[in-house]
Amino acid sequence: MTASIRLKPLCVSVAIPLLGGMASAFLAGDMEQAYESMLRPSFAPPPWVFAVVWPILYLGLGIACYMIWELEDSATRTQALTAYAVQLILNFLWPLLFFRFGLYEIAFWEICALLVIALLTTGLFAYLKKKTLFLMLPYVLWLVYACALNKAIAMLN
Repeated sequence: MTASIRLKPLCVSVAIPLLGGMASAFLAGDMEQAYESMLRPSFAPPPWVFAVVWPILYLGLGIACYMIWELEDSATRTQALTAYAVQLILNFLWPLLFFRFGLYEIAFWEICALLVIALLTTGLFAYLKKKTLFLMLPYVLWLVYACALNKAIAMLN
Protein backbone atom coordinates (compact mmCIF):
# COMPACT_ATOMS: atom_id res chain seq x y z
CA MET A 1 0.00 0.00 0.00
CA THR A 2 1.49 3.31 -1.03
CA ALA A 3 0.61 6.54 0.65
CA SER A 4 -0.01 9.52 -1.54
CA ILE A 5 1.12 12.96 -0.56
CA ARG A 6 -1.63 15.52 -0.38
CA LEU A 7 0.08 18.72 -1.46
CA LYS A 8 -2.29 21.30 0.04
CA PRO A 9 -2.23 19.90 3.62
CA LEU A 10 1.55 19.45 3.34
CA CYS A 11 2.01 23.07 2.28
CA VAL A 12 -0.25 24.32 5.07
CA SER A 13 1.60 22.17 7.62
CA VAL A 14 4.94 23.60 6.51
CA ALA A 15 3.65 27.17 6.17
CA ILE A 16 2.32 27.36 9.73
CA PRO A 17 5.68 27.12 11.56
CA LEU A 18 7.48 29.11 8.85
CA LEU A 19 4.97 31.98 8.94
CA GLY A 20 4.82 31.85 12.73
CA GLY A 21 8.59 32.12 12.90
CA MET A 22 8.61 35.01 10.45
CA ALA A 23 5.87 36.85 12.36
CA SER A 24 7.66 36.33 15.66
CA ALA A 25 10.94 37.56 14.20
CA PHE A 26 9.19 40.64 12.81
CA LEU A 27 7.53 41.43 16.14
CA ALA A 28 10.77 40.84 18.06
CA GLY A 29 12.43 43.77 16.30
CA ASP A 30 16.02 43.96 15.07
CA MET A 31 17.20 40.66 16.53
CA GLU A 32 20.58 40.75 14.80
CA GLN A 33 21.42 44.17 16.23
CA ALA A 34 20.20 43.11 19.69
CA TYR A 35 22.23 39.89 19.50
CA GLU A 36 25.37 41.77 18.39
CA SER A 37 25.03 44.25 21.26
CA MET A 38 24.84 41.68 24.07
CA LEU A 39 27.67 39.88 25.80
CA ARG A 40 27.76 36.31 24.47
CA PRO A 41 29.57 33.16 25.56
CA SER A 42 32.37 31.67 23.48
CA PHE A 43 30.02 28.98 22.13
CA ALA A 44 27.58 31.53 20.68
CA PRO A 45 27.22 31.27 16.89
CA PRO A 46 27.42 34.25 14.55
CA PRO A 47 24.03 35.86 13.82
CA TRP A 48 23.69 34.43 10.30
CA VAL A 49 23.49 30.88 11.68
CA PHE A 50 20.00 31.50 13.08
CA ALA A 51 18.68 32.60 9.69
CA VAL A 52 19.91 29.31 8.20
CA VAL A 53 18.95 26.94 11.01
CA TRP A 54 15.42 28.07 11.86
CA PRO A 55 13.83 27.67 8.41
CA ILE A 56 15.29 24.17 8.17
CA LEU A 57 13.93 23.28 11.61
CA TYR A 58 10.52 24.74 10.75
CA LEU A 59 10.45 22.71 7.54
CA GLY A 60 11.09 19.52 9.54
CA LEU A 61 8.41 20.46 12.07
CA GLY A 62 5.89 21.10 9.33
CA ILE A 63 6.57 17.82 7.55
CA ALA A 64 6.37 15.89 10.83
CA CYS A 65 3.07 17.57 11.65
CA TYR A 66 1.72 16.69 8.21
CA MET A 67 2.67 13.04 8.74
CA ILE A 68 0.74 12.98 12.02
CA TRP A 69 -2.20 14.96 10.65
CA GLU A 70 -2.64 12.41 7.89
CA LEU A 71 -3.04 9.54 10.36
CA GLU A 72 -6.40 8.17 11.39
CA ASP A 73 -8.02 10.23 14.13
CA SER A 74 -7.31 8.97 17.66
CA ALA A 75 -6.90 10.33 21.18
CA THR A 76 -3.11 10.04 20.90
CA ARG A 77 -3.10 11.91 17.59
CA THR A 78 -5.16 14.68 19.18
CA GLN A 79 -2.75 14.83 22.14
CA ALA A 80 0.23 14.95 19.78
CA LEU A 81 -1.23 17.76 17.67
CA THR A 82 -2.24 19.69 20.80
CA ALA A 83 1.29 19.42 22.20
CA TYR A 84 2.60 20.51 18.79
CA ALA A 85 0.36 23.60 18.85
CA VAL A 86 1.48 24.48 22.38
CA GLN A 87 5.15 24.22 21.46
CA LEU A 88 4.54 26.41 18.39
CA ILE A 89 2.98 29.06 20.63
CA LEU A 90 5.92 28.90 23.05
CA ASN A 91 8.31 29.03 20.10
CA PHE A 92 6.52 32.15 18.85
CA LEU A 93 6.75 33.88 22.24
CA TRP A 94 10.41 33.25 23.00
CA PRO A 95 11.95 35.85 20.61
CA LEU A 96 9.57 38.48 21.97
CA LEU A 97 10.64 37.80 25.55
CA PHE A 98 14.32 37.56 24.70
CA PHE A 99 14.88 40.17 21.99
CA ARG A 100 11.94 42.59 22.15
CA PHE A 101 11.74 42.90 25.93
CA GLY A 102 15.25 41.75 26.98
CA LEU A 103 13.80 39.44 29.63
CA TYR A 104 16.65 36.96 29.41
CA GLU A 105 15.92 35.04 32.60
CA ILE A 106 12.18 34.75 31.92
CA ALA A 107 13.01 33.77 28.33
CA PHE A 108 15.28 31.04 29.72
CA TRP A 109 12.49 29.49 31.77
CA GLU A 110 10.11 29.83 28.85
CA ILE A 111 12.51 28.04 26.48
CA CYS A 112 12.95 25.31 29.10
CA ALA A 113 9.17 24.85 29.06
CA LEU A 114 9.33 24.86 25.26
CA LEU A 115 11.96 22.11 25.37
CA VAL A 116 9.79 19.97 27.66
CA ILE A 117 6.75 20.37 25.39
CA ALA A 118 8.92 19.73 22.30
CA LEU A 119 10.16 16.50 23.91
CA LEU A 120 6.59 15.49 24.67
CA THR A 121 5.55 16.32 21.10
CA THR A 122 8.49 14.36 19.70
CA GLY A 123 7.65 11.34 21.85
CA LEU A 124 4.00 11.39 20.84
CA PHE A 125 4.83 11.91 17.17
CA ALA A 126 7.38 9.07 17.22
CA TYR A 127 4.93 6.78 18.99
CA LEU A 128 2.41 7.40 16.21
CA LYS A 129 4.91 7.38 13.32
CA LYS A 130 8.55 6.52 13.92
CA LYS A 131 9.86 8.47 10.90
CA THR A 132 8.84 11.76 12.53
CA LEU A 133 11.58 11.28 15.12
CA PHE A 134 14.20 12.09 12.48
CA LEU A 135 12.36 15.30 11.61
CA MET A 136 11.84 16.40 15.23
CA LEU A 137 15.22 15.41 16.70
CA PRO A 138 17.23 18.30 15.15
CA TYR A 139 14.70 20.74 16.63
CA VAL A 140 14.98 19.21 20.10
CA LEU A 141 18.79 19.22 19.93
CA TRP A 142 18.78 22.85 18.80
CA LEU A 143 16.49 23.74 21.72
CA VAL A 144 18.93 22.11 24.16
CA TYR A 145 21.68 24.28 22.69
CA ALA A 146 19.41 27.34 22.72
CA CYS A 147 18.63 26.77 26.42
CA ALA A 148 22.34 26.74 27.24
CA LEU A 149 22.96 29.81 25.09
CA ASN A 150 20.01 31.68 26.64
CA LYS A 151 21.20 30.86 30.17
CA ALA A 152 24.76 31.97 29.40
CA ILE A 153 23.55 35.25 27.90
CA ALA A 154 21.27 35.82 30.90
CA MET A 155 24.26 35.35 33.21
CA LEU A 156 26.53 37.66 31.18
CA ASN A 157 24.07 40.50 30.72
